[in-house]
Amino acid sequence: MGLEGGGTKTGCAVLREDGTLLAYAEGGPANLNFVSEAEQRHAFQTALEGALASIDAPVLALGYTVAGTFANWQWVLERLGNPVAVPVEESRMAFISTGAEVAHGVVVIAGTGSLVSVYQNDVHVRTVGGWGALLGDEGSAYEVAIVGLRSAVRAYDGRDPDTMLIEAVKEQFGIDDLRALIPLVYQNGLRRHEIARFAQAVVRVAQAGDAIARQILKACATQLCEDALACAKGLFAPEESFPVALTGGMFREPSPYRETFEAGFKQVYPQVVFRTPVMEPAVAVAKVALNRYQQGGYKPSQTRYTP
Repeated sequence: MGLEGGGTKTGCAVLREDGTLLAYAEGGPANLNFVSEAEQRHAFQTALEGALASIDAPVLALGYTVAGTFANWQWVLERLGNPVAVPVEESRMAFISTGAEVAHGVVVIAGTGSLVSVYQNDVHVRTVGGWGALLGDEGSAYEVAIVGLRSAVRAYDGRDPDTMLIEAVKEQFGIDDLRALIPLVYQNGLRRHEIARFAQAVVRVAQAGDAIARQILKACATQLCEDALACAKGLFAPEESFPVALTGGMFREPSPYRETFEAGFKQVYPQVVFRTPVMEPAVAVAKVALNRYQQGGYKPSQTRYTP
């Protein structure tokens, strides 16, 4: 099985030994930079119990990864009967989620946060980004959302041209006046992942033709593209063909964001092949665990999950 804790949600996937997906369930956010240990544990538990609710079989191996810093995996392993433990890097998980057998090339994560890594023949070589909302996360959903909110309030004040983002903010946060954002953000403590969800509203408004929203997406994508090019610099020749895995919510559908990133990257590496996810991140983590388990020749566990 695979357990993947992200900045917005936690996924848990259970596979048969032949790789068939048996069950999948989700919990809440699990990045300890932005949620408490109790919230992380609750997110893990919700995902685990949801995925294992109708399964009466021992867990042979657990693949696990979490965005941010760390997690207490020991209690999870004990709950599962101490199966083979397979830690999986977040960036490797992202690459495998595109259907690749091994990680090779550049992987770009643009979800709640952002991260860029390079792999060569399944070996992790370099990472840039991943510094979190205050120090980095360029091109992330959080950054897109924050810039979108700032643009909306500036237009509301008459400081910038009018934009459909004003109405998008009202709809997203259930308010009639943008001034209501002030207590919502500062007094009620709007969470990072709750703010990041507004990024998809920025995408929708841009697709509807709003010039301000389009500018935001292009600017954020350009910054992330520059980060990705910096990560790849010196590791691939300009004429070389290699995969670039585009993962996370900001790449989920065609938009000015994705178009800008792809065009910018191809200016330097015109032969690259872009890949997008074909499975949930937790399924990718489970596949890595299954592969390591089968390669390692481990003895099957007979212990069941303890609710």
